[in-house]
Amino acid sequence: MKNSNEMFNSLLERRDRYIAEQRRKRKAFIRTATPVCCLCLIVLLGVGIWQSGLLGQPDIPMGSSSVDNSPSSTAKDEYAVYTDSVKLPENTSGAAFDMIGCLVYKGKVYTQSADANGIDNSAIAEKLVGEYIGEAKGTLDEWSSQEEWATEFASTYSGSVYKVNGYSEDFRLCIYENSGAERRLQFLDNYDGIGLNIGADLFENRLHITGNVESVTYCTHSDWNEGISYYQDLVGITAEQFEHFLTELCKSPFERIDHENNTGFYDAKTQGHLYLNMKDGTVIELRLIEGGYVGCQNLGWIFVKMPGELFDLVLGACQ
Repeated sequence: MKNSNEMFNSLLERRDRYIAEQRRKRKAFIRTATPVCCLCLIVLLGVGIWQSGLLGQPDIPMGSSSVDNSPSSTAKDEYAVYTDSVKLPENTSGAAFDMIGCLVYKGKVYTQSADANGIDNSAIAEKLVGEYIGEAKGTLDEWSSQEEWATEFASTYSGSVYKVNGYSEDFRLCIYENSGAERRLQFLDNYDGIGLNIGADLFENRLHITGNVESVTYCTHSDWNEGISYYQDLVGITAEQFEHFLTELCKSPFERIDHENNTGFYDAKTQGHLYLNMKDGTVIELRLIEGGYVGCQNLGWIFVKMPGELFDLVLGACQ
């Protein structure tokens, strides 16, 4: 891992994109990537807000979904977009930084994800916790040096690290966090320089949505903006139509929004927030923005572009 200003600036940019959009509108909430002040990664508590209210919400049952992923987009030599590489920071200023929950594993930075429906649920943990791979050191804080960051299993948590059953260790890990008497399960995802062509490269190949969505709920953009955890049934659309939406999502291309020339992109009037409640207990949040854009946590300015009547139908159902 390099020790350079380039590393710090890359991580700084990712963090800035992560919080600016939310701090501007939703002071108590932290979510995806947009620009603000000086820091490498964000505070640990933001994820709890994402997770609140996800358990026991009304939903519509989902059947299996058929996605044609051939020819495999991952066989291509080049990708349309790459997620931002996470570089380890060089703290030369002596200034303290706010932190996001993270783990360094095989040279990649895995960051906390709000992806589980009641992550203290023992049944979910029993299903998802896989092979033990090591111990998170729990040594990273606001004052950590570059040397401390550039260490295998450096982390903001202390606890046992495991693979997650059903997911590649290159994408998702989990930690049984040492948190007093309570043993808390925390998931972490790697979005470090991932190549993406079509939706399937993320939603199918990594998140495995095909046939695994048990139910779906939504939150209006106004409620989401105000930090109101009010999740509702998706009405005005059938389960079959929604399965078709997921199929088209996997087939549609990714593109990176030119945020310098689209500074108001996240301020679009018509938006919606979908919650895919997966059969394994995890939750995937999709953000729909008028014009056919579908985003996912940690992707920042990268969106699937899928305009058309089907997208409009689902977006309309989220209002």
